[in-house]
Amino acid sequence: MIKLLDKSVYELIAAGEVIERPASVIKELIENSVDAGAKRISVEIKNGGITYMRVTDDGCGMSHGEVPTAFLRHATSKLSVAEELENISTLGFRGEALASVAAVTKAELLTKRKEDNLGTAYKAEGGEETLYEKTGCPDGTTIILRDLFFNTPARLKFLKKDSTEANYVQSVVDRLALSYPDVAFTFIKDNKTVRVTSGDGRLYSVIYSVFGKQFAASLTEVDYGRSPIQVSGYITTPYACRANRQMQYFFINGRSVRNNTCMAALEEGYKNSVMVGKFPACVLNIEMPAGDVDVNVSPSKTEVRFADERSIFETIYLAVKNGILNAENGKETAFGSDNKKIFKLGGALSDETEAFSDGEDKSNSTENVSDGYNLNTSESAYSSVAEISVSKVYGIDSKGADKEKLSGLKSFKSVYKPLPPKNVFIQEVFSGENEEAVEKGEANKEVNTVGYEFLNKSSFIRPGSEEEKNIRTPDPIIEERYKPSLKFIGELFKTYIVCECGDELILMDKHAAHERIRFEELKKDLHVSAQILTQPVKLTLSIEETTALADNAVYLDSLGIELFFPAESEAEITAFPSLLTDLSPSDTLQRIASVLLKGGDDIEGLLFDEVLHTVACKGAIKANEHTSPKELELLAKRVWDDGAIRYCPHGRPIITKMSKYNIERNFGRIQ
Repeated sequence: MIKLLDKSVYELIAAGEVIERPASVIKELIENSVDAGAKRISVEIKNGGITYMRVTDDGCGMSHGEVPTAFLRHATSKLSVAEELENISTLGFRGEALASVAAVTKAELLTKRKEDNLGTAYKAEGGEETLYEKTGCPDGTTIILRDLFFNTPARLKFLKKDSTEANYVQSVVDRLALSYPDVAFTFIKDNKTVRVTSGDGRLYSVIYSVFGKQFAASLTEVDYGRSPIQVSGYITTPYACRANRQMQYFFINGRSVRNNTCMAALEEGYKNSVMVGKFPACVLNIEMPAGDVDVNVSPSKTEVRFADERSIFETIYLAVKNGILNAENGKETAFGSDNKKIFKLGGALSDETEAFSDGEDKSNSTENVSDGYNLNTSESAYSSVAEISVSKVYGIDSKGADKEKLSGLKSFKSVYKPLPPKNVFIQEVFSGENEEAVEKGEANKEVNTVGYEFLNKSSFIRPGSEEEKNIRTPDPIIEERYKPSLKFIGELFKTYIVCECGDELILMDKHAAHERIRFEELKKDLHVSAQILTQPVKLTLSIEETTALADNAVYLDSLGIELFFPAESEAEITAFPSLLTDLSPSDTLQRIASVLLKGGDDIEGLLFDEVLHTVACKGAIKANEHTSPKELELLAKRVWDDGAIRYCPHGRPIITKMSKYNIERNFGRIQ
């Protein structure tokens, strides 16, 4: 029921002028339609929306008595008392949109509830009612607006040309379509239908409709949650990053927002995976309790505040990292008949497309199902470690090599959990009387790891009991069938390692690969020492920056930065990391404060990644440098078996692929 808000309530609302241009009108009207439960929304404009706008929906409609009230300021059906402002779950809540729109247009409304026999026709010009009667009309609501700013010509002259205003309107429709994939949107511009979404509930379908095939093909899915926050949607693979941030779309509980914390978390997730000057694109939906986000910040409702920014930052960061690690491991280069290169960028093309397989042979590999980590321990990849010289690749001498270091090369545990494996067979190994059954092959079972798993002897042991402590249950062995192994062929131009895997030709940049391996090893073995400054560096900061630094003083001290705070807005640097002698302590500290204010905590990466990049690059195998075939083969298998080694620390790709199909097509063997 639409009713006037009490003065004590509407004074708490961040109200203000919401009608700036046709796009802001369309935004308010579509949000009302979504809140009304509409499943089909049609938007039509003419002359950029300046002369004509229409929004039609199949929502719940309004009763005859509610209509005049709906056009009054501070009239809404979406909240009643001040306490509800702390838990807003609807797009609209201020009760200002229709009143503001009617004040600057010639408005016409047709509305009908499903249970009513007749609907209502209502007209107003400049906020003054001119028609109010019952009439026949379909269920739902249609609002037609003509001659925007007809009574305020001073504001009309500040509008841009029709085509520009139409693009703004289309952008609003696109954002709301991305927010609500289960709503079918139709957008008509100057009597021409330019946008149609299916409303099938699949976000990928909307992305395909809005941005086209090429952008959709460059995406990889994201689905990660840390209670009570859930992040889902799509991000671009590092190959497809853009020159600006314009294609970053964030939605909080279905509301399109622009938020620095979300943007910083997204870009932090791509660190060391994207080239300098490139920015990721995304369409991310963030679901969280309504009480943990404040949308009552600005009249446009595009700004929000979080109760816990650090949790938001970390969840988005981990979701993006997961998405990158589970994206396609390489890009395929196809050659058409005109010999032009066509790049097929990573990511699944549809929800039915099987997750990318890097083609590695896991017949002898193991995976710990209980914690979700990948353990790549293919013996074939390391069988010749002790027989050949690996000093250049790993920085150790094979003859007198430390056995612990060599065994460490046989496994890599990712910090982030990958998507569940598909079509896997689990061989469960038990102790005692079951060992004989294992030898006979009777213990092999096919398991659906996503839906269910078979019971075994350990299933009936009480957790924490002595029996559980005494029983030895080795990790299950996962065998992925039909995965061809990597075959080393040779070297191209003394720069690229050439390999074959199934029906694909694999090319690897040996310098970039070795640089990434060295970079990761240097990060593991990084030892930071503080250097006392002869003269403390003093700098003035904002109160917020000082507070952020003081709250993280212990962490900064562990990184070699010792701070003293003589006043509320001042800081003194008394010690600085010896590795960073070329950096300005004051500039570095300001950058650290900025990151901390945005919710980031990877200060170690901010400080030392650039230094480690340089060290790793200088010590890596160089292009045009002679490398023995055995070293190249070992390097190729190390890269192929480790899904985290796909980009150099500067973001350049390490692997590219060409399929047998495209090669044969180029030679005319197939059409």
